[in-house]
Amino acid sequence: MVGRKRTVERRKNKRYKAVEGAYAAISPKSRKLGQIIDISMGGLCFKYIDTSKTDDGQDEQLPEETVFLSSMGYYVGDLPFKTIDDYEVTNTPSFSSMKVRKRHVQFTDLSFKQLFDLDYYLRNNVAEQVEPPPQQH
Repeated sequence: MVGRKRTVERRKNKRYKAVEGAYAAISPKSRKLGQIIDISMGGLCFKYIDTSKTDDGQDEQLPEETVFLSSMGYYVGDLPFKTIDDYEVTNTPSFSSMKVRKRHVQFTDLSFKQLFDLDYYLRNNVAEQVEPPPQQH
């Protein structure tokens, strides 16, 4: 593992790989919709196609307040969040000019009902636990 940075796992919640067909969408009207990569009770990571440029080349800044989760037969809406990281994915071969981005979000101030709905969503839409990186000594 030459050149790979070792990090300390700081997450409080176990992360799980999402099942195929699990999607997240930022609202309202931000047009950021994409496939969930991994998810936990504390947040999620998803990838989406960057459509932030308008026809005249200007960046469009729309308010982002909540995230919605969906997959076959399951839906959780209006989860408040804060963005931890959002970056362009550059290591994937692309045959188009569309830019793929990855966003990491942390859920914030969830109500009891939102926690219950999120737990139910997780129980039915994850494939396996994501292995944490080796602990740094």
